[in-house]
Amino acid sequence: MVSDVIMSLLITSVSGIIIGILSVLYKSKCTRIECCCLKIDRDVIEEEKIDEINANHMTHNSISSV
Repeated sequence: MVSDVIMSLLITSVSGIIIGILSVLYKSKCTRIECCCLKIDRDVIEEEKIDEINANHMTHNSISSV
């Protein structure tokens, strides 16, 4: 039927598309997202603060390990 190469290419492509869409949704500034029957309310400002703290922590760790 479908060769293993084509099947792995299809799975990899679909996974990449899903990850790309989720990345765009995560970086969006929308506080309310509604899609089909799924509704999400989130605090974007708090998420940005947490991301900034994590980025600073990772940068500090990489500098101190050198």
